[in-house]
Amino acid sequence: MLTRSFIHVPGVGEKRERDLWRRGYTDWQAFASGHPPGPWRDLVLSRLDRDRAARDLPRREMWRLADAFPSRTAFLDIETTGLAPGRDGVTCVGVSDGGSVEAYVRGRDLDRLPAALERFDLLVTYNGTCFDLPVLQAAFPQTDFRRFHHIDLRYPLHRLGLKGGLKGVERKLGLSRAGEVEGADGYVAVLLWQEHLRGHRRALETLVAYCLEDVVHLKPLLAHAYNGLAAELPLDVDPVPAGRIPRIPWRADGGLVRDLLRRIGRPAE
Repeated sequence: MLTRSFIHVPGVGEKRERDLWRRGYTDWQAFASGHPPGPWRDLVLSRLDRDRAARDLPRREMWRLADAFPSRTAFLDIETTGLAPGRDGVTCVGVSDGGSVEAYVRGRDLDRLPAALERFDLLVTYNGTCFDLPVLQAAFPQTDFRRFHHIDLRYPLHRLGLKGGLKGVERKLGLSRAGEVEGADGYVAVLLWQEHLRGHRRALETLVAYCLEDVVHLKPLLAHAYNGLAAELPLDVDPVPAGRIPRIPWRADGGLVRDLLRRIGRPAE
C-alpha cells in the first residue's frame, strides 16, 4: 500500500489522492510513466521514496505500512514496575517478528534490547505512542526510537469501531488468551514483578508469558486493521494475512494469577 500512496506529498489530501487513483495513477510506477511533465510531476516524483514516504505519512495513515517491511517488522509490548510512563522502570519487553517470540527481562538481559531491535525498521504496538515508546526512550536514552516507523494499532482499529483496551478489542475479534492469564492486566503484571522480587519462583515466567500474550495478538490485529481500512479505498488491495499465532514457550502459573486477582478484589474471567 505504501507504493500506492500519494497522501504524504505536500498538497495531497484524501480527495486529491483518490482523484489520482481514479485517473489511473494507482501506484508510483503508473504515475512516473504516465503523468505529463511539469513542476507538479517533479514534486511528486521527488517524494516517491519508500523511506521518505514512510516517514512523511500522516499519523492517521500509518496503517499503510503494514506490508512495507515484511521481514523487518517487530510486534512489541512492555511491562513496567508501575503504571506511570514517566516514572516507572521497564520489567519485561516482548518482541515478535511474526513467527517467533523473544522476551527481554530486567536484571537478566534487558540491556540487549537495543541491539535486538537493530534488525527492524517498523514497530507495531497497541497504545505505544502514549506508553511503550516513551517509556523505552526514557529507559534507553542512547537509542533513538524515532528512527523506527511505527504503527500504533489503537488508532486504525478505533477508525473501524474497535475502541477501548487491547484485551477488549481481542475479545471482539474472537482472539483468545491462555486460560492461565485470563483476567490479568497491566496492574497484575506490576504485582507479578513484585512477587518475583519477593522470591516467588513462578512469578517471573508468568509475567513473561502474560507480556507475550499481548505481543502475539498484534499481528492478527494489524491484519484486521489494514484489511478493513484498505477495503474502504477505491483500489483493489491485496489483503495482509493474519498468519499463525506464534507459540509462547513460557508458561504462566494460573493459580498465582487467580490469587493476585482475588487479592485486588477482581474475579478471574
